[in-house]
Amino acid sequence: MFESILWYVSAFAGAIYLLSPLVAHNAYRFNSRCRLRAISPDTPPDGIAEEFERRISEFASSGFELVGCFDCGVLAQETRSYLAYFCNHTTNESANVSAMTTQDGPASYVEISSRFSNGQVIETNTNAILPAMPGNPDVQVFRFPSVEEPRALLKMHRRLVEKHAPGLCAIGEPRDAEVERYVRTIENYGPRLAKAGYMKLEGEAYRLTWKGAFRVAWLALWPVTLLRRAVHGHAMQLELRSLPARSEAALQKA
Repeated sequence: MFESILWYVSAFAGAIYLLSPLVAHNAYRFNSRCRLRAISPDTPPDGIAEEFERRISEFASSGFELVGCFDCGVLAQETRSYLAYFCNHTTNESANVSAMTTQDGPASYVEISSRFSNGQVIETNTNAILPAMPGNPDVQVFRFPSVEEPRALLKMHRRLVEKHAPGLCAIGEPRDAEVERYVRTIENYGPRLAKAGYMKLEGEAYRLTWKGAFRVAWLALWPVTLLRRAVHGHAMQLELRSLPARSEAALQKA
């Protein structure tokens, strides 16, 4: 009896692992262009508008100016993306609240970014979703989904910059064109992965190749997702422990 149950469970799991890449290959789309449309903070659907209003106040208290709120349109299938973008022109740090509508309701995260003259980029965010595709080697991304306040995330970001970009000064974007950094990041996603063989351009959207479909599908299945979260969470904790303790005044000066 037990052997029969085990056989059926194994067969079911095997079928999922075989069929899920087919679903991903046929369904996944990522827009090749990021066309931003300026909107007021209260325009997005319920939940996202409230999040924007709250974060605008929090970032303002940390020295960030609101560049604008934007409707990003449909970047990936079955979602619609919205963006609140901020810039600190004194420190040349950028920040954003990325939000989207999904079948499961609205989702959002906060990110703070610094770019340097050597091409290095350091990003610190609260995104709990681990990427299925390889990251950009020039961009170091640190994820702390348990952090609630932008001020706390900013302190962590500045300490990470001190460790990973010592002596470097962040560079900003021209005034009135700050959000172009975000546009470049989005529009570079598809070409970068196409070059690596994970995507291909069809019309105005990128689709997964079979190589990409297997990667996306299998990394999203249990128990792989559980293992990835555990490994990543441990790595982020080790990263925090490696940072030297700093006083409040030193952190604010950084």
